[in-house]
Amino acid sequence: MRWIATFVATMECWNCHTTLPDNARFCMNCGAQQQEIPVLEEPDYFKLPDDIDHQLNEDFFATLHLQLEEEQNPELFEAYRERLYESGFRDTLKRRIDQLIEQFKELEAHQSLSQEVIEGLRDRIFDELLDYFIIHFCKDLNVIPLPEAILKYQNLKSDQVVLFQLVMDYLDFDREDETVYTDFLKMPVEKIKNASRFFLFPEKDERILMICDQSAFGSCKEGFALTDKGIYWKAYLEKARKVSYQQLRLIEPEQDWITINGFFFNVKRSINVKMMKLLRKIKQL
Repeated sequence: MRWIATFVATMECWNCHTTLPDNARFCMNCGAQQQEIPVLEEPDYFKLPDDIDHQLNEDFFATLHLQLEEEQNPELFEAYRERLYESGFRDTLKRRIDQLIEQFKELEAHQSLSQEVIEGLRDRIFDELLDYFIIHFCKDLNVIPLPEAILKYQNLKSDQVVLFQLVMDYLDFDREDETVYTDFLKMPVEKIKNASRFFLFPEKDERILMICDQSAFGSCKEGFALTDKGIYWKAYLEKARKVSYQQLRLIEPEQDWITINGFFFNVKRSINVKMMKLLRKIKQL
């Protein structure tokens, strides 16, 4: 809760405790200069706007459009919008928005509501709703197929998640034609050496979850790897990069690639999209 400081005149000398007139600058007894003392005053609490339900509906469709821009085809926005009504998902959306408003009102009653709180709760609920809607009801509209397995991680806390399984479920390599290693006893020794030499530099106690070979001739001099602590990668003609999960800040889509904390990352669009969603989930957890 924020507090705002206002100032009132001292009524007693801080040095000799002589009673003084209001707004006295010096003590008439000892001559000590007087200082203004801040008094804490509570500001007005944040109040919900009257049209919060209308605003949340508009926010949902704006978020849908943004998610299509990042992951699918935004030119099909109207088709997704129509599907939302045709499928009956509109009723689910209304119920969740009503529940969200009740949650806001409860926080408002306890004087714990702020714009930041509203946006945080709204974004989390909308992300989950949109993933469910796009994966379950829009398979024929989607340009990038998204695995249903990622939906099981909604509402889970970090101690309920097995990181290796999370990575495998999100990246869904069964639908991809990439060369991926999770059993390093079966991975050619030369490839392990090249990955370690060119982009994969784990700490002593760091556990490697998977390595994807992205080199043109299968040498594993380029590629990416995920460990229990971070992501390592090297693209052709680019520097090797590493970002720990604790340091994840921005994972953003660009044209045909994504950036991780501002660094270029590119495999192909389907993996780029799934990697973006995976890293955002890890950041959230």
